[in-house]
Amino acid sequence: MPNFIDYDFAPTPKQLLDIYDGGFKGVIHDTASYAAMRTVTPRFYDAFPGAKGRGKGRLSLPYKAALTLDSEFGGYESQTTGDCVSHATRNGGMMDYCIDAMFGETTYKGRFATENIYGYRGHRGQGANCSRLAMYVSQKGPGGFLVRDKYEDGRNSVDLSRYNSRIGHNWGGSSTPAWLNKIAATNKAMRVFNVKSMDEAIDALAMGFGIPMCSGYGFRSTRNEDGLCERGGGWNHAMAWIGVDDTDYAHQKYGGPLFLIQNSWGEWNGGPKRHEQPDGSFFVRPKISQSMINGGGGYVVASVRGYNRELVYDTANRVLELSEA
Repeated sequence: MPNFIDYDFAPTPKQLLDIYDGGFKGVIHDTASYAAMRTVTPRFYDAFPGAKGRGKGRLSLPYKAALTLDSEFGGYESQTTGDCVSHATRNGGMMDYCIDAMFGETTYKGRFATENIYGYRGHRGQGANCSRLAMYVSQKGPGGFLVRDKYEDGRNSVDLSRYNSRIGHNWGGSSTPAWLNKIAATNKAMRVFNVKSMDEAIDALAMGFGIPMCSGYGFRSTRNEDGLCERGGGWNHAMAWIGVDDTDYAHQKYGGPLFLIQNSWGEWNGGPKRHEQPDGSFFVRPKISQSMINGGGGYVVASVRGYNRELVYDTANRVLELSEA
């Protein structure tokens, strides 16, 4: 479980490095970095004008594509070090990748790795900056997504076929090797957006895009009858948003949409589930999700390039309907 630091703490870049190198294992709320990302990333609706309102009143469950292609999605690869941001980024990227594979727009080659993403964090200690790792998999960054496999370029090699947190941890001081970044860069998220509103988050999930989210909110380990976990304590932690219930049921009972969050601790929580939600996931109350969005640490991972892609997809205007409702 990640350490806890006051969520209102606004560290300088040097303080960030000192804290991480001193052994901090979680996420530090980096107000300056999030503000910078807000100014350089495009607005979601500017890039996808047809997305506006597409998720309103709907149940959008992009994670069902991931579960269809990998039945262990969600409960797999419980993190063994402070690499939660790479897990959240990977899980967010899995949404569009798996959906497009199901629609025949790309080839599914297996789940994405975390190690190359975590290796780009820029320091020797554990933990990572959410905006930095979101940028790593974007067009503006040096890397992208790698499937779990063995990689080599004739002189170097690495085995990413199984989760091994030490690999990404050991790369932190010098960064992910350039030769591996070159391979990863062939499978980027063509668009990364900083989430600025609840409507954007709802519509992004309706388009099938996942959202890595960093925050200081902790949650209880027992789900209620609707698969929801109440807030409990504080975590400086990153998790992926993988679905949303914006139906009348959610609004009438909870006063707004219920976002589904995927943690990276395996089967850490228990209790009832709805809509075949993955192990380790939970819905959250609207007030909490709104506060998490307001914190500035959420990023839409859109238009993952994938493999053997032939179709242009940035003009996608569909609403995902992978649900029994």
